[in-house]
Amino acid sequence: MTTDKNIKDILNKFTHGLYTKDDVEFLVDYLMKERPLPELSQEMDNVWGSLESVETSIEEQKEYLDDAQKLLYTLNSNTPKTKKVSLRRILSYAATLAIIAVSAWGIYMSRHFSDEVLYTEVRVDNGIHKNVVLPDGTEVMLNAGSYIKYPQRFAGDIRNIEIDGEAFFKVVRDETKPFVVYTDKASVKVLGTSFNVKSYNSDKQLTVSVKSGKVQVDTDDAMARLIANEQLILDKATGEFQKRNEDAKFATAWISGGLYFNKTPIQNVVQELERMYNCKIKFQEGSTYDEYIYGEHDNKSLESVLKSIQHSTNIKYRREGNLIILYK
Repeated sequence: MTTDKNIKDILNKFTHGLYTKDDVEFLVDYLMKERPLPELSQEMDNVWGSLESVETSIEEQKEYLDDAQKLLYTLNSNTPKTKKVSLRRILSYAATLAIIAVSAWGIYMSRHFSDEVLYTEVRVDNGIHKNVVLPDGTEVMLNAGSYIKYPQRFAGDIRNIEIDGEAFFKVVRDETKPFVVYTDKASVKVLGTSFNVKSYNSDKQLTVSVKSGKVQVDTDDAMARLIANEQLILDKATGEFQKRNEDAKFATAWISGGLYFNKTPIQNVVQELERMYNCKIKFQEGSTYDEYIYGEHDNKSLESVLKSIQHSTNIKYRREGNLIILYK
């Protein structure tokens, strides 16, 4: 009973496009067992039905079919010769698992960079933004303190770039060449869409927010699919993640000079203020600073943002020359 409940919980995660590598391995292992699975069959049918309503490109459909064939081969190869496994059952689940679980796990977590291709690197100073147009016409808006690396031409079957920082992408659609953004803790794969990635190596969190289209986020241990106005937040230290509904206009407030915080750790807020206002902020020793900050600031001065933080928390501030001290 417990195992059946676990299976249903895992399938529910698949339906919502957020699951871990352990979930995948557990489900595949479970399907190898020879036992009646009427409840599981119904659950798989429900998942398949929900996925059929999702639009897929010709390239995605081909990928799903290829993965289904790979899964079928794997299941057959790993099955002991003395154990009979229903070929019909494997076939009925293969296509579903290919879409919700296989999809070339981990391929996009390895850097696809070649020594034979010339690369362009762009660094943006604190206090400014910069527009970049990639070789395929994709538009990238880089936030302050960001770094991007991309090939001078996209060769092979993947358009790959690397980023340390924050950027908003308007990706030119090409079903034959997925567009993959690599960060220090995850990769983001799309065919053609607009989305925001915030992944400064120095920050504790990584966030991916989708404005239009669909996005797939892969980490070493988990995978998530996002659609418009959905957001993924990853805690880099613990590996914990959450998927939530979030209007993309908030994630991209920085483009027009605004700020938006939604349960943002105060340390992350300080780093963002340093980048945006090109200033230096320091916490006074002797106190613990574990507050979360909320609120929207539309083209506000640094002084007004600091006053707002002081008003909503017990954290005060003072200036010592060019340095801002936060204290309690």
